[in-house]
Amino acid sequence: MDQITVDTAAVVVLAEGSSTSEISNRRGHLFEMFIAKLLATQGYGDPHPENLNFTSEGIELDVQARHTVTNEQLICECKAYSSNVRVPLLTSFLGKFALARADDDRIHGLFIALPRLTPEAKEKADAAQAKLPGFRYLGSYEICQLLQAANVLPSWDEGPEIRSDPTVIVTEHGVVLAACELDSQTRRASRWVTWTRTQDVPAPVVRLIERHLSKGLPVVRAGHEAGAVPIRVPSLPKIVEVQGSTSDFEYQLPAAPEFFIGRKILAQSLLEKLRDRDTAGSIVINAKSGWGKSSLVLHLQKGIEKAGGVGIVIDSRTAERSEFVPAAMERIIRKAVERKVLELPPQAAFSSLQSIVETLKRATWTSPARPIFLAFDQFENVFRDSDLTREFRDLAFLIREINAPLTISFSWKTDVVAWTEGYPFGLRNDIRDASLVSILEPFGPSEVEALLRRLEKSLGSKLNRDLRQRLREYNSQGLPWLFKKFGAHILAEVDRGVTQDDLAKQALNARGLFESDLARLSPSEQAVLRTVAQAAPVAISDLDYDVATGAVLDSLLHQRLVVQVGHTIDVYWDTFRDYLNNGSVAIEDSYVVRYAPLGAGRLLRVVVAEGGSVSVPDAAARLDTTATVVFNYSRELRQFGVLSAESNRVTLEPDLLDSPDREEAIRARVSQALRRHKMYKLAADMLTREDIVSIPQFAAVLAAEFRAVAAKSDSWVTYARSFCQWMEYAGLVRLLANGMTRMTESDSEPLGRLLSGAVPVRVRSPFPGANPGPALQLLLHLSDPAGHTRPSKNGFATAVRDLTALGLVDTDEGERIVLSGNSVFSHGAVEPGRLREIVERQRGMREAFAALESNPGLSPLSLGIAHRDALGAEWAESTMLSAGKFIRAWARACGISTQLRTTDRQD
Repeated sequence: MDQITVDTAAVVVLAEGSSTSEISNRRGHLFEMFIAKLLATQGYGDPHPENLNFTSEGIELDVQARHTVTNEQLICECKAYSSNVRVPLLTSFLGKFALARADDDRIHGLFIALPRLTPEAKEKADAAQAKLPGFRYLGSYEICQLLQAANVLPSWDEGPEIRSDPTVIVTEHGVVLAACELDSQTRRASRWVTWTRTQDVPAPVVRLIERHLSKGLPVVRAGHEAGAVPIRVPSLPKIVEVQGSTSDFEYQLPAAPEFFIGRKILAQSLLEKLRDRDTAGSIVINAKSGWGKSSLVLHLQKGIEKAGGVGIVIDSRTAERSEFVPAAMERIIRKAVERKVLELPPQAAFSSLQSIVETLKRATWTSPARPIFLAFDQFENVFRDSDLTREFRDLAFLIREINAPLTISFSWKTDVVAWTEGYPFGLRNDIRDASLVSILEPFGPSEVEALLRRLEKSLGSKLNRDLRQRLREYNSQGLPWLFKKFGAHILAEVDRGVTQDDLAKQALNARGLFESDLARLSPSEQAVLRTVAQAAPVAISDLDYDVATGAVLDSLLHQRLVVQVGHTIDVYWDTFRDYLNNGSVAIEDSYVVRYAPLGAGRLLRVVVAEGGSVSVPDAAARLDTTATVVFNYSRELRQFGVLSAESNRVTLEPDLLDSPDREEAIRARVSQALRRHKMYKLAADMLTREDIVSIPQFAAVLAAEFRAVAAKSDSWVTYARSFCQWMEYAGLVRLLANGMTRMTESDSEPLGRLLSGAVPVRVRSPFPGANPGPALQLLLHLSDPAGHTRPSKNGFATAVRDLTALGLVDTDEGERIVLSGNSVFSHGAVEPGRLREIVERQRGMREAFAALESNPGLSPLSLGIAHRDALGAEWAESTMLSAGKFIRAWARACGISTQLRTTDRQD
């Protein structure tokens, strides 16, 4: 008997039935009978099944029995799986057996693993057999020996001469053997042959093998020339190798090795592991979509070939059934034989994954051994099918038995949306557990700079300074694909005659580029594109005949909006597919918000005063500044979609200009844009963990996330403050003296305004910032300039700050301070009750006034401490004392009586 063959034998239980539950019940009963026969060969009788499970891996059976001579008890666990049994299951049984033996030192333990244990588990089992009296392990080889000695099984030599995939088949008609007969030339399976010990295999058994095991191949009885008619003629799976790009900015394809940029440390580390390994293994390359996984594996393939080895990168989107895995393995082995990296053994077989692994174990490798690299790219599509995923999982575990430098690579996205039902999380995690996992990081500043230089080379000229800066910011998330998409767009626009100055003013983002892709298509092309997107990847045969053979599909292929992968059609990128299907773009905007709302508000007021559009020189003259400052003021507004991109003009978007409430329409537009921005996502994440996030904290996170943007730490604080002010304008956060916090329904402070009102340059100080005297005097002066003088210069600034916080003053189109309304006045004087209503909208003021009314003699320091706690601020004692004084003064202005204290009369 050939141990090399029998050691890989599988045990399969086949049964007929009218329902799934009936078939399962019959299979369970048959497996119990089979194990009873096996135990009987060892002298055990009266077996009692304790637990029977049918899992996705195979059959599990727990049995107890007693020896017919010694009466010693046996506990037995049986695992009949499609792949080798791993360490955790054996370890669990050993623990169970050790506990049982502590109570009864005569008890025996038997662990049955079919087809066998993994090498790691076998090593542990051998150690346990040496150290634990009464423990024994049985695999396929030992079981076949025992059953053949007991005349239960026939000899393997009675089967086909050239065979693979030995299988013990258990049925209600008896136990038979089966194996694949191989074609002598291709070494692939040509048919299944089955035989039994004493008679012809019953016809029902042949039918069971045809239905559940043969995968369409004919099934014959040993010694019979004619076989059954195949159920179907199996076709070889379509294997498509990944192709690299032909230029730096061909974004539809991964970068070919000659256009590969960056990742030097990671690539070199992986390449060394692939070249120098002695035992086969697998790696998993994980990253988000568009981060360059495919480009990296193409680079690794090139490195392996330079080292004298062979490599193939396969597109997994054509994988539809489990035969894809052995077909891919055969492809790389044939290539290795052609390149004289290895020689096939006489018993070579390509009928199944198991037979291929055995072939590699017996192959003769050149000395020194040269590496083999097989990469499965776009692997997330495999997860749609649990059976297919299981075959890949088995590959990851089986190859570890090969003592040669073979590496299998799996690349899949970490941001793929998992299916809620049937998603093979366990199988996916098994692949990761069996592999070296490498997490791909986004590009950093040096990689983006290298791409910028290559873009300049393609343009034949230096990039405009502003355009270069915009590109660096747009790509601050470090996505290679996105930069290539931007680069291709710029090259095409420049070829069309668009200047770099005009390109710098465009609000470039992924959504805009997708819209540009669609804008050039005809209605019929858009319809076909969306049809493909809804089912992608879709087999060409599943498309309507007119679509599959028409000029429209050819046009989309020519424009590279769809790509052909074997016999399937897919959209060129999954993010574009999501955009076509639901209008969403998973990539957050990543331009850096540099300027606060103050300048933008000043510019907007000029634009509105001019009817919605003004030339840059005129705007500069009205604001008494330069064209560069106007460009800076307009920059964020263009990004937010408030201003349109026009050369040398500043124009408000028509729908905003025509809105009955322009301010709220602009606020909604800004809010929508900010919610798409990565900075907002970071801020929101931080605020879920902390009540208050300081500006320096936020700045530090921005600097870490936007690694492609080179800026000093002070600059990041400025950018963080500016973005926070825009978020507050949009009603997304509330700014405090010490940072930002979440908006709540109880927040009653008015939001800032761009079309009117003074928006502070820096984070607003807490209210109140001074005694109310100057503020009340300014209110009266604005109401009646002739009758009331303006506050002194020192008091004017604090008055404006406090009144702006209260929403009582705005600035008009000429940047003059004006009253926002007359609600606080009564008969030409400030009415205390109305003033109190407005003041109590400020955070902490309602509570402070209530405390004073309850205890009019409350000291300024006590008030200041309470106010500090209400705001979550960090103040020195002097600041708390000043705040308490100001609160008492504003309370009196609002009609609340305060009581002078006999000591500490400092207010």
